[in-house]
Amino acid sequence: MDPEKVNYHYCDDLPTRPETEGARILVTGANGYVAHRLIPELIFRGYRVRCMFRSRGNPAILNHPRIENVYADCLDSESLRPAMEGVDAAYYLIHSMRGKKKDFIGNDQRSAQNFVEVAKESGVKKIIYLGGLGELSGGMSQHLKSRKQVGDILAKGNMTVIRLRAAIILGTGSASYELLKSLVVNHRLIPFIREFNSWCQPIAIRDVIKYLVGVLEVPDLTSRIYQIGGRDKLLYKDLILQFARILGKRVRFVDVSWVPLPVEWLCRLYACWLHIFTAIPINITSLLLSSLKTDVVCHEQDIRTVLPFTPLDFNTAVVWAQEKEQQFRVFSHWTDVPPDRMSDLLPLCEFESANFVTDQHHRVIPAPASKVFELVCRIGGKHGWAHANLLWEIRGWIDRSIGGVGLQRGRRDENQLRLGDSVDFWRVEKLTPDRELLLRAEMISPGLSWLQFQLEPLNEMETRLVLTAHFIPKPFWGQLYWTTLSKFHTYIFEGMLQHFHRQATEETGGIVQIRAL
Repeated sequence: MDPEKVNYHYCDDLPTRPETEGARILVTGANGYVAHRLIPELIFRGYRVRCMFRSRGNPAILNHPRIENVYADCLDSESLRPAMEGVDAAYYLIHSMRGKKKDFIGNDQRSAQNFVEVAKESGVKKIIYLGGLGELSGGMSQHLKSRKQVGDILAKGNMTVIRLRAAIILGTGSASYELLKSLVVNHRLIPFIREFNSWCQPIAIRDVIKYLVGVLEVPDLTSRIYQIGGRDKLLYKDLILQFARILGKRVRFVDVSWVPLPVEWLCRLYACWLHIFTAIPINITSLLLSSLKTDVVCHEQDIRTVLPFTPLDFNTAVVWAQEKEQQFRVFSHWTDVPPDRMSDLLPLCEFESANFVTDQHHRVIPAPASKVFELVCRIGGKHGWAHANLLWEIRGWIDRSIGGVGLQRGRRDENQLRLGDSVDFWRVEKLTPDRELLLRAEMISPGLSWLQFQLEPLNEMETRLVLTAHFIPKPFWGQLYWTTLSKFHTYIFEGMLQHFHRQATEETGGIVQIRAL
């Protein structure tokens, strides 16, 4: 995909210009939410961008002559060395929130230590790190403490290290935005405790990107911390009420301070409850909730003297995000990063297993391949699953109840798919227009699953659609799981093919009649 097609042009009015034409910039966490917004801006401004991915299982969605993709893990110093070679500046956009609490702090620290050591060896001149506000508060959460420690480790290098610290980032598809939206859309009564009514200074994603690009381009900056925030400072309760008003929802708060449990336990319990309504993992939700008891506001505005522009207010940031959703202009989403347990999987074509089992069904559809492919690519999200939606919902609920992503993750765009997109508890592994759609399952199951749609044009108005379920079972439980569901699969898959046949007939019937005349 051409970066210009997904460029929001946040930086067009930025009062800075690139110092060195064609400088090579490393962007870590290149398949993450912030990176997907940052990379097109850097390309548009003439930089060569080296995108760093942790796993080859995370497909790059942007293609451009000045984009180079590399694969490296910050926990492995050796893999970092070729990624850092010839780099002028680097963005550090990595964190381990998806991991277990006992793991993410240690992983964050080791990653930062390895990164700064290799950057020093490689002659990187500048590192830009996006961390979190809240370091001046007493009861800082583990999440915010870890972000601060990472910044401190990076600052020990002998290059310029610019640390930007932000609170909630507002933008279509950000985890914080989606959590807020889920909260007000799915609840009328919201549990609340007084410790959570802290001050917050949310910032729009467009302003975050402008600051990230701006500090790269301002000459002669020295290593230091800059606090960045939007125009408004709000108590969390007022922030939620204002968000609800913009969405046309009414919510009320229920005080649960009387519950005889530590605040950390209450966060975890509420995160589990929210997991029913949102696909954001429990670990991330719990960490975000635990951060609410800390004031996260800017105590100085020095960044405004370096980059003199006025950030958006809260209302405008949310309204603009809503408009982009309505216009189907959501080009990056927090779900672009797969769950940790699925990120290192080989694609289906590279698996060699004697235990493969398949279930194949096919039907001739009275429509050209382009039309059939369009119908197939509508599945999931608000469109549903073409047939037996109740069974899909039950499977999604089971997945949610045992800690999986379920069906609530939906789709980034209800009308278009791209490589790497999440589709409920599936992810697009292969997408060949008018030929093939391959989905890899990210639900919790005793094995690995794929759902494959292959199209074979028979003539101008007929297409054979082949639907194949692939499964690699784990010993015993996987075989039992597959055998138990086999009859359900036949019912569901035959029904899906029948649905596509009926829909194609309805939508192309007029064309067929005209040609017959």
